[in-house]
Amino acid sequence: MSLKTKLKARKAEYLDLVFCLDRPLMKELEKARRDHETDAAGRLAAPKNTTVKDLEKAVAEASVTIRVASLPWEAYNALMLEHPAREGHDEQFDASTFYAAAAKATAEEVTAKSTVPIPEEDWDEFMSGLTDGEYDRLAGAVVAVNRNTATVNIAPLA
Repeated sequence: MSLKTKLKARKAEYLDLVFCLDRPLMKELEKARRDHETDAAGRLAAPKNTTVKDLEKAVAEASVTIRVASLPWEAYNALMLEHPAREGHDEQFDASTFYAAAAKATAEEVTAKSTVPIPEEDWDEFMSGLTDGEYDRLAGAVVAVNRNTATVNIAPLA
């Protein structure tokens, strides 16, 4: 198969991140799981109880899956230049804005049937409501899909 044919089939790497938009509900599920892990005698509880199952369903309904995909290196590096390092910070780019911009460039919502673009106003509202830890997860996904070296040093497979 020629390079031209293979280039037409090129696929971006991606990561799907699940965010529960009802944090107290997620906390309630975590507690229910901990409480359910052992029975009164201290043994591990086997099947999930109804409370855990119901809370898992509620958390799933209150959650959104965001797909972050890799960018061509030119686009990734152009974004770095658009977010220069802050004065007085030892950094190559402004990490407080770069990761959000890189994620936004490829982000899609994953639904049960397909992926759909995220409207600008929804993205802005999603980003403004993230916790620091959630932002770290998003930034980590950007790094994972764009800086992954697993595909760089491919040895001959034949």
